[in-house]
Amino acid sequence: MLPVLVGASAFGQSVNVPLDYWGYEFLDRLEAKGIFSSLDLRAKPVSRQTVADIIAEIDVKARKFPDLLTPAERALFDQLKGDFIEELRNREGMIFPAKTENHLATWNTTASRTHVDVYGRQTVRSNRGRQFGSRQLLSETVAGGILRAQLQGKIGFYLDARNRTIRDGNDRGQLTSSSGLFHFLPSEQTFHKQAIGYLVYEKPWLLLELGRDEINWGPGYRGALAISQNLPPSDMLRLGVRFSRFRFSSMHALLKSDVGAKYLAAHRLDVMLLPGLYLGACESVVYGGRDIELSYINPFMPYHIAEHHLGDLDNNALSLDLTSTVITGVKLYGEFFIDDMTSTQSLTKYFGNKFAFLFGGLWAEPFHVRNFDMRFEYTRIEPFVYSHHDSVNVYTSDDRIIGHWLGPNSDAAYLQAGYQLGRDVRIELSLERLRKGAGAADTQSRPESGTEKHFLSGTVERQKRIGLVISDQIRRDVFCRLSYVYQDVQNLAQIRGRFSHDHLVAFELYFNY
Repeated sequence: MLPVLVGASAFGQSVNVPLDYWGYEFLDRLEAKGIFSSLDLRAKPVSRQTVADIIAEIDVKARKFPDLLTPAERALFDQLKGDFIEELRNREGMIFPAKTENHLATWNTTASRTHVDVYGRQTVRSNRGRQFGSRQLLSETVAGGILRAQLQGKIGFYLDARNRTIRDGNDRGQLTSSSGLFHFLPSEQTFHKQAIGYLVYEKPWLLLELGRDEINWGPGYRGALAISQNLPPSDMLRLGVRFSRFRFSSMHALLKSDVGAKYLAAHRLDVMLLPGLYLGACESVVYGGRDIELSYINPFMPYHIAEHHLGDLDNNALSLDLTSTVITGVKLYGEFFIDDMTSTQSLTKYFGNKFAFLFGGLWAEPFHVRNFDMRFEYTRIEPFVYSHHDSVNVYTSDDRIIGHWLGPNSDAAYLQAGYQLGRDVRIELSLERLRKGAGAADTQSRPESGTEKHFLSGTVERQKRIGLVISDQIRRDVFCRLSYVYQDVQNLAQIRGRFSHDHLVAFELYFNY
């Protein structure tokens, strides 16, 4: 969400690249290979101009070193360039692909440009296992439209509106907030509508955004500890400032709650310590039950100090993360989240010392196998993290945790291997182990007795998963995906002795035209 300092075209789009865009993972692999340096990818979404600058840097190196990209990567890179043709058109020396981004309709004037796209997704899921009875069959249909515009070269406008329909083919389906934004009863068809829409005003060093958007801050692949994509799109005011090796981001958002008015304020500083080494620091606060506080709207005010001035009523948190691509082909990262901490009590035993951490890595072309990559990630969240003694200040929105979806008193280890077969086909194999102890962010803020905490206390639900995903781009921007997961669940729903062995199959067909 930051302005571009160089290379903007006449129709430079300042709107953001959606979090579900395929190019983020592709750039993740190229960053691990050391092909470009950017401090922007730890605070998503990023602007289209920011991605265009990254593409331009990659293009210069790819022309200088023709073997830098594999044929599969070069084909994907050409598609990426085609998606950002407007922002790249005036770049010197760049060779553009014959095919560019598809649109249903486009209107151009001297200083403005508008695109209209249609979006569709059809998913069929078959779930077999003890917890589903004999079989659960779900059909999910998503249809919508996207409007992207820039007015007079300064104001960007974006609207993405979608309608989702879910049907349980066996008339005994049940989805909860933990598995999505849907709630439905047997024999019923459920509809869910969602939209993202905002205006962006851009200057060479400043960017302002007002509207409804989504956000993900941090280096994690499976989730983020401070602010993650698990937070539903929210109405917010966002600010971005960039200077040299520094990037500052700030936001103030309205949250959904059934206990009164509720807000999230957060700011983040990203620093490029040196090319390939990036430090991020984020501070956030959840507050509510009253009007908006001007101290929290001030993007440069330390929230820890502001909370003290306001009576220590709110839920303030701090996170630090570090990302390294110094070793060619290897990307390493870690994040440490502090919900509450006191030095006068035991760091590991006192319930009020609430923290979480994750670390992981991406190894591109391990053992010199081109188009192959491996990734790992471990996440641990201590008991009572995200909770608060005042229910309005729990670190949630619409019953969804703003940070990592695992929730308190849990951990997860994840391993993935992926192989890219040409531009269009990718195969991924994954292994995952999850453990979840007693307690949830919105139900328990301290031990039932005493002040001592114990990691993975209570009945621990344990899951082991093996997954396979095969993705194919049938034609440009038309994708299909087949996935299979086998999971072994012990102490299901934290009921001792209850278990389930499940086979989860899903087929997806989706397009953006």
